[in-house]
Amino acid sequence: KQWYQRRVRGKNKDTKYTRIPLETSGSSVSISPDGKAVAVLLPGNNAVEIYRLGKKAGDDATCIMTISNIKGDVKDVSISPTGRFIMVSTLTTLVYIYTLKGELLHTIDTAQMSNGQICITPCNDLIAASGFTPEVHMWAVQYTKSATNPQFQQVREAMDLSGHKSGIYSFSFSGDCRRAVTVSKDGTWRVFNIDVSWHLKEDPKLISSGVVAEAGVASVAMSQDGRVIAIATLTNINLYNAETTELMDTLESVHSDVITKISFSDTASSSTVVLTIRVCVCGSTAQVWFVISSVWEESLKTATNASHRDRLRQQMAENRASWRTWHPSKAFPDLVDT
Repeated sequence: KQWYQRRVRGKNKDTKYTRIPLETSGSSVSISPDGKAVAVLLPGNNAVEIYRLGKKAGDDATCIMTISNIKGDVKDVSISPTGRFIMVSTLTTLVYIYTLKGELLHTIDTAQMSNGQICITPCNDLIAASGFTPEVHMWAVQYTKSATNPQFQQVREAMDLSGHKSGIYSFSFSGDCRRAVTVSKDGTWRVFNIDVSWHLKEDPKLISSGVVAEAGVASVAMSQDGRVIAIATLTNINLYNAETTELMDTLESVHSDVITKISFSDTASSSTVVLTIRVCVCGSTAQVWFVISSVWEESLKTATNASHRDRLRQQMAENRASWRTWHPSKAFPDLVDT
């Protein structure tokens, strides 16, 4: 019944943290974009508490607001990447949009019998929700165009990621929000181009569709550049080329427990697998191979600046180290002249 906020400094330095006792168990935490506030979901109280973090590592945090009397059993909380609003989802079909002061702006009914995965896209104010139905619904939280004081306007239906024959297990977005991937109970995954004029009713474009290599409940993640897909089933992770659908690699028995969530880090050489009881970081050899074959081959040939070439070679060396960790018996795919 307490959570920790840690500030990671670097090698050989103490890690500072702030510990705050909670009256009831918290199940979800979201950090504001500026790192100065944290939202904690309290299912036992059907409430959300907002804490302001201290200015220095180790300083006490202060509860500055409580959003209470939320209708429906709360499931998840998230602060938008722009810092404009707080989203609270429930186990039913309701999603609430609040201001950072706790004022209710809008209520969304996802109309999917029960909410599955709910999230805010990583670089804009689009909300995505899956559930019992075979599609992912998306809405836009819109504000007035003002550099100093944007005002809430409306929540508007944006687009649907459709085409599956059964309900959605999981979905994910690329770091630039141009692509999305879904994985379904029908045993397939689909990649979409969502960089469309949805306000003119333009639908997302299907880029590719593949078959999941292993049966069972699946969690999907898309790399930051949208080129590689990782799908976790039970204790294994399969990695696919997002465009050709090729199964590029399989990381077997990553953990003894079933993997419940998976996500890529913001680097090309690793993915972070969030498990039921602890976090495990594993090298993504498929991402290594893909980057080597499709990016550095061109980048190193066209680089005219010596420092740029040195940076590329350093990144390749780091990926070689990652490859050797997970494939000590395999030769590294040297596809370019270093």
